[in-house]
Amino acid sequence: MLGYHNLPEATAAKLPGSGWFRTGDMLRRDAEGFYWFISRADDMFNCGGENIYPAEVEAVLEKHPAVRQSAVTPVPHGVKGEAPVAFVAPTRPDAVTEAELKQFALANGPAYAHPRRIFFLDALPLASTNKIDRAALQAVARERAAALAKLGKSGQ
Repeated sequence: MLGYHNLPEATAAKLPGSGWFRTGDMLRRDAEGFYWFISRADDMFNCGGENIYPAEVEAVLEKHPAVRQSAVTPVPHGVKGEAPVAFVAPTRPDAVTEAELKQFALANGPAYAHPRRIFFLDALPLASTNKIDRAALQAVARERAAALAKLGKSGQ
């Protein structure tokens, strides 16, 4: 690829002087030399000084047998800057409670990354690319967080 058509700033950001294309993908390398996708660099957010990658929190939640699918997004937080909230599609409507999933996340992942709120949906919305529509979920999360803050129930 030579660059983006008529977008010199985008080209410079993605194709720096090295000539390597910067995808923004975050990977980890295991002891055997295999690489594993973690998340996208632009998905990461900071919560009270800790970097949170939504894909890592989603992986923890999806280990729970009652969780079919999840998506994590940040919302504004008065003390921490941003805090994670999760949208979960359970295996069945009464399969798990918010409190149970929060405890599961605390027991199986870093405490700073546990979702402060969990909202249940029958299915997560999809964008035209057939991927989870994170922009739509983030808009819903921000609306709900603002409503909860007005009630004085903004989470921990």
